[in-house]
This record gives sequence, structure tokens and C-alpha cells, in this order.
Amino acid sequence: MPRARIEFSKGDRVRFLSHLDLMKAMARAIRRAEIPIAFSEGFNPHPKMNFASAVAVGVSSESEYMDIELQHEVDIKEIVGRLARAMPPGLDIKGGRIVPDSTPALMAEVNRAAYHVSAPAGEPVNGEELSAKIAHFLSTPEIVIEKRTKKGLRPKDIRPGITHFRGSVSGERVGFLLGTVLGSDGSVRPEEVVCAFAKQSGLPIDCDSLYIRRISLYTEKDGKQIDPMDVN
Repeated sequence: MPRARIEFSKGDRVRFLSHLDLMKAMARAIRRAEIPIAFSEGFNPHPKMNFASAVAVGVSSESEYMDIELQHEVDIKEIVGRLARAMPPGLDIKGGRIVPDSTPALMAEVNRAAYHVSAPAGEPVNGEELSAKIAHFLSTPEIVIEKRTKKGLRPKDIRPGITHFRGSVSGERVGFLLGTVLGSDGSVRPEEVVCAFAKQSGLPIDCDSLYIRRISLYTEKDGKQIDPMDVN
């Protein structure tokens, strides 16, 4: 069956939607748009739609991706137009394309994410000092945090999951651009990175008031960055 890959954004007004609520909102929009989506078989059929990576509650995003399996061929411009008109406020369609049947699932391919994180500082932070402390943070062979699991707190080394990390100061806020690993390689959350840095550096960063925006999702393969929409 043909498959449509849709790029969309999750704005501030819906950033507190859970991933389950986001899936329900998308399913309703697809139904309103009368997109001929395929359904699974069995007692409780559900629409065949898959996402690249769940967006955490409270996190907005510039680019998310969803695959929709279609019952039959439909012009992608028509799909994008219909969906754009059916989206609830805060969810916006950015584009789409038909992808080959052989294209791997989004969740299996997308393995990197980039974020912007902003945090208030309890007192003024010097930009040069911030850069020096970030360099020291990245030079640390292991950055171990305590991760809460079903079996209680467990140590986790997040250093292998940080691909880049930069900081800047703007007034009373500190901003960070950072990249993390997703999926089977060992996922790392942006708040884990920023809060581990705050703890190590001793800088007055309020980890209880982070504003997180996901900038991009992509695949890193053989040293190259591949956009989810760039498939053959």
C-alpha cells in the first residue's frame, strides 16, 4: 500500500499534549480530512499511522514526522491541503511526500534529535565562564545521572548520548543548543543533559523551569545527516 510521510509542528499552545493525545488528535484530523487511511485487521482495527519519536509532555517542536498508510494512491498535495485545513490550533502541517514501500519505518531510522533549551538563572551568568564550563563538561569521560525506572533509581552514563552542546546568555536566561541520541543506541533527554551540566558546573540554572523546543529529527548514518523527508 502507498505511504504518505507528513511533516508537522507542535506549537506552544499544545506542548502539554501527551503523545497519546497527539495521536488521537492526528487520527481525528485524518478522519475530518477524509484521508483514505488503511486500518489494521482484527477485533479492534486502528488507523495505520506511525511517528518518528514521541514528543515529551511540555516540549514543543518545529519538525515532527508521521507516516500514514493509505488504502489507495492519492495526490500528496491533496493530502497535505486537506490535513492542513483539518488540523486543530497549535498543530501545523509543513509538508509531505509519498515514500516507497521499501522505506524503513520512521522509528527505526530516526536516531538523532536537536533541541533548544532555555532556563532562568538565579543570578547573572558570565558567557565566557559558561563556555569554559561546557567545554569541561564535554571533556568528562562519563556523565552519570540517576534515572528513575520501574525498579527504582539506576545509574546511567549519558555522555555517549550527547552529540553536541553549546550555550549562550541572554539577559536573565541561559540558552542551550544540544543534540542527543535516540532509539536503540541509548536515548538521552535534553533535560538530563542540562540538569547534569547545572549540577557539575555549579551555575545557578533553574532546572525546574526549563523551556524545551525540539528543533529537528534526523538520521545519522555513515557520518551523514539525513532528513526524514529525503528518502529515495
